[in-house]
Amino acid sequence: MEEKFKFGIFALIVIIFQGFLKIYGVLLTGSLSFLSETVDTITDIIFISITLYAVYHSQKPPDFEHMYGHSKIDSIGAMVQGIILINLYIFLIFNAIQVIIAGTYVVNNPGLGLQLLIISFTVNLIFSRYLLYQGRRKKSLSLEIQGLNLFQDSLRAIIVIISFILALYGFYYFDPFISIALSIWIIIGAYKLTKEGIKDLSDINPINPLILEEMRLKIFDLEHVIAVNDLKIRASGSNLFLEVNLSVEDHISVVHAHEVTKSIRSMGRIYFPVYNVECIVQMNPLGSESSIGENVINLIHSMKVDYPDILEIKDINILKIEKKYFLAAIIVVSDNLTLEEAHNLCSKFEDELKVQAPSLYRIITHIEAEHYKKIIPSDSICVSVSPEQLQEIQIDVEKLLRKSDLVKGYHALEFWATSDYCMLEMHLFFDGSLNISKVHDYITELEIKIKKEIKIDNLQEIILHSEPITGQTDPDSVFF
Repeated sequence: MEEKFKFGIFALIVIIFQGFLKIYGVLLTGSLSFLSETVDTITDIIFISITLYAVYHSQKPPDFEHMYGHSKIDSIGAMVQGIILINLYIFLIFNAIQVIIAGTYVVNNPGLGLQLLIISFTVNLIFSRYLLYQGRRKKSLSLEIQGLNLFQDSLRAIIVIISFILALYGFYYFDPFISIALSIWIIIGAYKLTKEGIKDLSDINPINPLILEEMRLKIFDLEHVIAVNDLKIRASGSNLFLEVNLSVEDHISVVHAHEVTKSIRSMGRIYFPVYNVECIVQMNPLGSESSIGENVINLIHSMKVDYPDILEIKDINILKIEKKYFLAAIIVVSDNLTLEEAHNLCSKFEDELKVQAPSLYRIITHIEAEHYKKIIPSDSICVSVSPEQLQEIQIDVEKLLRKSDLVKGYHALEFWATSDYCMLEMHLFFDGSLNISKVHDYITELEIKIKKEIKIDNLQEIILHSEPITGQTDPDSVFF
């Protein structure tokens, strides 16, 4: 018999014993606070039956109808218990208020009731702590909640004991107020219980995002892995399902692919030691920059059909920069568009391309109103310059830009270099109502000025992106 199921049966025996004990106490004393405690115990008999059902079925292996197993039944049981408790104790609060209004305070045989409560308290305290320990050890939400419920019964019993001590000295009128306090306490606990059940059923990610990001970087560093397209986590009881979608080099053998999968499974056990990790790895074969570019170029031309104002997409290049793949391209748009219209059009095109080509880390597009040839070597592997060098370049470029009447500001200045090639890229802000053709002509002049006046060795490429100043919220933006 499953060990968790045994604990559930022991819990049921203990609760049935306490149920008879407390019913006897209520009949003898007529106490409302004792009644609140007794109702909770009687409902526990129903709830532990639900728990036994949930634990039994949650341990069943996956089948055709439940391919991820049956562990969600555990959470359904917890949620049902919480909903029933909330409704039941709202009724008991209403009953206690009626007694207060009527002024009919009755507590009989407080001494005997006190003895019964002390017995119940001792049994609850010992067994609840043991059940809590086993629930956490076995990763069973139902068992843990049942142990917590019994422990709360022990704490509430202390309040009822105080009520009976007061009754021994003739203070009967405290009894309904204590009943209300106990009911509110149980309702709060039941709300948390229901919330936890809903949380588990709705597949909320239980893992810290920083841990997932660290794992994503570790997977990216594995040999033959080109990109980590997706990494998803789904928890169900003590099971955790890890789904990874990778782009890998297309020349690797089955043995190499198996090694990648083994490494990811090993990471799962290291990063998530408290779960039984089931790892699903999907690999999409991709080759070098040229093969990636071939697929992306075909995708771009198929997407272009849905954008009639995009006349042409020129000079599409894939660059590998510090292990990441960048797309650089020139988008030629209709002359009758304003800068703002052209920018919105290209932004929409880029967003759709990112969704359909997740292996691309970044997309760099240059908007032009007519054909404008740019040559960007696709076989160069670039590196970024130091922050000090970048700051010096930024100061010189900003001085030049501030002399312009049309440029309203800039952001995202970047500089990439190889041994014999340099590229400067930045985004300039203009009045969005300007014609895109006029902006293009002006940017062409600026590129010539920058190359002429900013003395940078091997500066062969300058890419200036034009953007409307309206709606710019980047905190790193510089406005003139």
